[in-house]
Amino acid sequence: MASTKFIFGMRDAFFSALYEIFKRDPETVFISADNGAPTLDQFYQNLPNQYFNVGIAEQQLIGMACGMALEGKKVYAYAIAPFITVRCYEQNKVDICAMNLPIVNVGVGAGYAYDIMGPTHHTVEDLTIMRALPNMTVHSPADSYCAEALAEISYRNPGPQYIRFDRAGVPEIYGDGKFNFADGVLLTRPGGPLALVATGIMVHQAIKVADELAKVGVQARVIDLCRIKPVNTEQLFEYLKGAERVVTMEEHLLAGGLGGLMAEIFADNDYRLPLLRIGQNDRYVFDNGGREVIWEKYGLDVRSMADRILRWIK
Repeated sequence: MASTKFIFGMRDAFFSALYEIFKRDPETVFISADNGAPTLDQFYQNLPNQYFNVGIAEQQLIGMACGMALEGKKVYAYAIAPFITVRCYEQNKVDICAMNLPIVNVGVGAGYAYDIMGPTHHTVEDLTIMRALPNMTVHSPADSYCAEALAEISYRNPGPQYIRFDRAGVPEIYGDGKFNFADGVLLTRPGGPLALVATGIMVHQAIKVADELAKVGVQARVIDLCRIKPVNTEQLFEYLKGAERVVTMEEHLLAGGLGGLMAEIFADNDYRLPLLRIGQNDRYVFDNGGREVIWEKYGLDVRSMADRILRWIK
């Protein structure tokens, strides 16, 4: 399915592409924990035998998904990101991953997307905990084009998966069709000896940081790690050729997140480049005012990150 322009967010781009898959494969099933979306209407209206809503009962959702998967169904389980991961962690571990079932967990609201809702709705530990589970594949798209592609990618993957989506309003990056999302890592913007590695919403921030750095003569490339596990290390190292320093940028706790993942990759492959990790330190966030207020307070806004990188370089 090829699109030229999206008028809605990554979640609905994914659901629209998934609907086409569901129409051709009656053995696919979608289960929601009372979460809606404009593009889900077509599922329950036109495919009533493939769509179920369990209500606000995420652990029950996973149990039902596992039962259907054991009966030969390809299952998509949908809820708010912290609830499909943290609340259901034991079910993800024991029921989905230990049995290696064909279930795709779809979580909306990555990072601080539910900004004013506080720690109950913030999702800043999911990369750490979900990538720790054996058999689990973890996807983290940055825009609707990547999200759309993940419908077919996730359908063809027979194992457990987790897809983390931002909420609506994220601009598009990959509209020209030259990117292969199945690679799991994208050279979003070529550049100089500084490599900015990001995922999800922070890919947008990385592009803006690269623009700021260019104003003072620092050329940076931007790399999007849209698949957190398994990492396509061969392609990643290809995009890092010629780099002299690497910065990771994440709207996520630093403990075990993208920066920790890159440190592991560097250590395991004896890859020796200076690495700066930018993310959230060991804290919960109770601040009101919105996502950008949180970014500015904790050093995740463009100006703060650019200044920190310049201090580190000098």
